Amino acid sequence: MYALKPILKPVEVDLPSCMYSMKPVIGSASQQSASQNSVFMDNLTEKLKALFLQNDQETLQLLAAKQDKVLKQLAELREQLVSMKTELNLCSKPAQPAAAGSSGPTPKSAAKVVSKPQKIEPINLSYLQDFVVNACPTNIPYGLLALKKLWINRLNLQVECFTHSTVPKLSEEALNFQKVITSLEPKIENLPRLKVTLIWKNVGTYTEMITSPTAYVPICGEVNILRFLSRCGPNEFNYERQDDLTEADSILDTCYLLINKQNVKDKKQVLKTLSSKLGKVSCFGGSGTISLCDIAATSAIKQVHQVLAKDINPNMAKLVTRVTAEIGA
Repeated sequence: MYALKPILKPVEVDLPSCMYSMKPVIGSASQQSASQNSVFMDNLTEKLKALFLQNDQETLQLLAAKQDKVLKQLAELREQLVSMKTELNLCSKPAQPAAAGSSGPTPKSAAKVVSKPQKIEPINLSYLQDFVVNACPTNIPYGLLALKKLWINRLNLQVECFTHSTVPKLSEEALNFQKVITSLEPKIENLPRLKVTLIWKNVGTYTEMITSPTAYVPICGEVNILRFLSRCGPNEFNYERQDDLTEADSILDTCYLLINKQNVKDKKQVLKTLSSKLGKVSCFGGSGTISLCDIAATSAIKQVHQVLAKDINPNMAKLVTRVTAEIGA
C-alpha cells in the first residue's frame, strides 16, 4: 500500500494563563471505575459462593434428615413384618422324613399337602351376607354339608331348602341330604351366622351361587362356591393359607372338570389325573387332616359315581368313605 501525508496537521493551542490546569478527567475516571467494578465483582463472587455453599449445606442436611426418616420407617416396618410372621407361625420348618415302614405320606407328598397350624382369627362379619345356591337334585352339593360340619364350632352355616317349579320331584338322595343339612345345628350359642338359601333347580352340573340378587352375578360350579365360602369362613379352614396353594388350586380345578365334563371318556381321563394327584396318601390334606380339596374331590366323585363306579381306584374310594364318615361330604 502507498502512504498518504497527514491531512490535518497538529494544532497547538495556547491556553490562557488565567486558568488552572487539571489532569485528564476521562483517563482517571475510567481507571477508578474499573477499580471499583473489580472490587464489586470480587465481593459479589464471594457472596455468591458463600450463598451457594450455605444452600448446599441446607440441602444436604434436608436430604440427610429425609434419609434417616426413611431408614427409621423401614426398620419399623421390618419389625412389624417379623412380628406378624411370628404370630402367624409362618417361620419355615424343614419337613420331617417319614419313618421306615410308615404308612403315612412320603416326604415329597407331605411337603405338598401338610399345612402349618394357623392362628385362629375372628370372623369378618362383613363377609357373612345371605347367599342363594341353585343346585340340581342329580348333582347334590355335598360340599355345603361338609363345610357346615367342619365349621360347627366356629360358624353357623344355616341352610334353608326350597324346590323350583322346574323340579317336579326330589330324589330320595336329595331328600336325605336336605333333611340332614337343615336339622344339623351347632351346640354353641351366639355363633356368627352365614345364611344360604338352597333352591333345587334344573341347572344341570353347573351349580350356581348368587351373591348379588340385584346384579345377578352368579358363581358357577360347586368347587368355585367352596372356594368363595372358604374365604368367608374361619381363617384356619381357608385353603389359601396352606403351603402349596398352586397344587391345591390344581386339585380343585380337576374336581371342577370331573363334574362338568360331558363326555364319559373325558371324565375318566380327569378321574385318572385326580387319582394320580392323590397318589398313595390317605387324603389330599395329609395324614389325619381333611382339607377343602378332599371335600371337593369327595363331592365330585359322588356326583359321577353312577357313571364311573368301575374306574374309582381303592385309595380314592377310601378317601370318599373317610370324608363321608367324618364330615358328610
